Amino acid sequence: MTSTNRTNMVKPDFMSDEEWAALKDMTSSLERIKGDAKADVADYLADPDGRATGSGPSGLPTLLLTTTGRKSGEQRTTPLVFLQDGEDMIVVGSLAGYDSHPAWYLNVSANPKCQVQLDRRKLAAVARNASDEERTALWPRLNALFPPWGYFQSQTDRPFAIVVLTPTGPA
Repeated sequence: MTSTNRTNMVKPDFMSDEEWAALKDMTSSLERIKGDAKADVADYLADPDGRATGSGPSGLPTLLLTTTGRKSGEQRTTPLVFLQDGEDMIVVGSLAGYDSHPAWYLNVSANPKCQVQLDRRKLAAVARNASDEERTALWPRLNALFPPWGYFQSQTDRPFAIVVLTPTGPA
């Protein structure tokens, strides 16, 4: 299965026609996804109320993940929906079901030291792939938090990365 032909995707039952049209538009190309992510970072940083609690426009808990580029060595910041699991934050490398892993995942795979921003709080963290047991336990919770993840997973043969971000102290 390949996700390169986005026009063949079928609307999932849990979405209205309007939600489906918006989601298809927002994920129509990798360039669109990257551009929207840059705008979301700027909006996150400008939002005095923060987003980690889900109080932002999407209604979903969102963090900023800063990684070190595996090729450039430059800092890269990405907004990600997350699931709080004790002290850990769980993120999903879905890239809207495209067949390649997102750049942030490739970056933390090369260098697991990263930074997480929750509203105005910045934390140093280390990233690791969830174990098979953790994946099994976390996936239903993640899919309940954001059902499009389950839908997008069904659109590609690539298993989505489930990454555990463990804080190691203040950034």
